[in-house]
Amino acid sequence: MQAKRSNAGLAWQVQGVWHVGGKGKPIRTGDAIAPASLLQPSDTAGDHSITVLLPDGQRVLYECFTVADCVRGFRVPSLIHTPDAFAIEMLARIGAVLSSKRATEPNGQHNAHATQTSRQEAIEVLDAANRVHVAGLIGGLPKGHYTYDLRPFDPTHPSQFHVALEKTAPSIALTLPAAGLYNLTITDALNTPRVDLLLAAIQPAESVHFQSFNRARETMEKWNDDYAGWPIDDFLRAYLESLMQSAKTPGAGKPH
Repeated sequence: MQAKRSNAGLAWQVQGVWHVGGKGKPIRTGDAIAPASLLQPSDTAGDHSITVLLPDGQRVLYECFTVADCVRGFRVPSLIHTPDAFAIEMLARIGAVLSSKRATEPNGQHNAHATQTSRQEAIEVLDAANRVHVAGLIGGLPKGHYTYDLRPFDPTHPSQFHVALEKTAPSIALTLPAAGLYNLTITDALNTPRVDLLLAAIQPAESVHFQSFNRARETMEKWNDDYAGWPIDDFLRAYLESLMQSAKTPGAGKPH
């Protein structure tokens, strides 16, 4: 996926109907938002809110609840400093993934997950038998009996539900049908979901396409330290989807 570079921010979550300068098409999740833009909600009653994420790390939430409150609209902040090329491309890539999901996740709503479930994103290289060894949060679980649900993003591969898993080591081994993206949920013996993992299973030759993933994580964690509330897990999941799309697209550019 090639991302057009600009200093634009990103509409992350949108409630109600918003327009840039009161004109044009309604703003939707994943749309590019220029710094210093005037965002104006519709003149109808009801809650209006919008979260804008900027490539210098700023996270800004604006909300209003009455027509009188909303009439002035909201001015997106200017950038505090010039963002680097990696940050600009990262937001553009994530915006493209969010935009592509509008039909299945309207209005920017993300898949629900249990509040007690720890979330993680990981990249693992398949071995010759199409196995991956997954540690991380899963590795931190106590030894014992678990089950897992495996949901491939590729609809040609069937999902697997309530598969028995005996955890006896710091990692678990999974045999997968192919390289690709998978949602993996680990549930304990009390039927409580413990880990919600987005797993990118890749071939060894694809590793070069994913070298920027750790940099993305570090960037988002730094931004979250400066502007609390960055949706790190959701952002990393969208970024990982973007990297997978690039890896599968001949001639696609690699992130810097």
